[in-house]
Amino acid sequence: MTGLEIYLPWAIAGTVLAASMGGLVWGIRRDRLRQEALAALAARLGFGFRAQAPGLDAEDYRGLRLFSLGRDRTYRNVINGKPEGTAGLILCDYSYTTGDGKSTQTLRQTVALIAYAKGGLPRFELRPESVLHRVGAIFGYQDIDFKESPRFSSLYLLRGTDEPAVRGLFRTNLREYFEAHPGWCVDGRGSWLAAYRHGQLVKPADIPAFIDAAKVLLWAFPR
Repeated sequence: MTGLEIYLPWAIAGTVLAASMGGLVWGIRRDRLRQEALAALAARLGFGFRAQAPGLDAEDYRGLRLFSLGRDRTYRNVINGKPEGTAGLILCDYSYTTGDGKSTQTLRQTVALIAYAKGGLPRFELRPESVLHRVGAIFGYQDIDFKESPRFSSLYLLRGTDEPAVRGLFRTNLREYFEAHPGWCVDGRGSWLAAYRHGQLVKPADIPAFIDAAKVLLWAFPR
């Protein structure tokens, strides 16, 4: 074996290690910059800010399906306040991990927890509908459809433990809102709604617009 043949594997391994370390360092720096930007934004808005909040999964929120998914759940960059027109709003970067081994995946998304002052929300989950959901429905996987709203039913998977109550909640104007604003994921229960885009972190500069969108979403529900 020549010296070059001996050297090449070590050189490749060193390059891979250096790239991995560089990615790790950049990831830490990126997260730090995001935290600083969100803390500054919260201060400008007059909202509270916490870098981490392990207690966010209190009883009020545990019933929301999102917060029961996966493992290694974390709540970071928690912003809380009471924007005009709401009874309270909490924003956070929420992450959880699914799968094992090579199929392990960590999902991170910015979630708006919105207080629903009227209360009494039935437990439900709304997701953009996928091909897998449609196949699952053939085999009995619950999907609450509305014959009078075929576009809504084609865009979204809607599930709930009390189907009549969920149907009563999703009146025509609420279905029309989601038809006009595809892509939302929403979980509801009691006095809280959790709204987010699956696997999407909202850029700090876009947080004010995200808050406004969450408020409009809230107002679409019966008041």
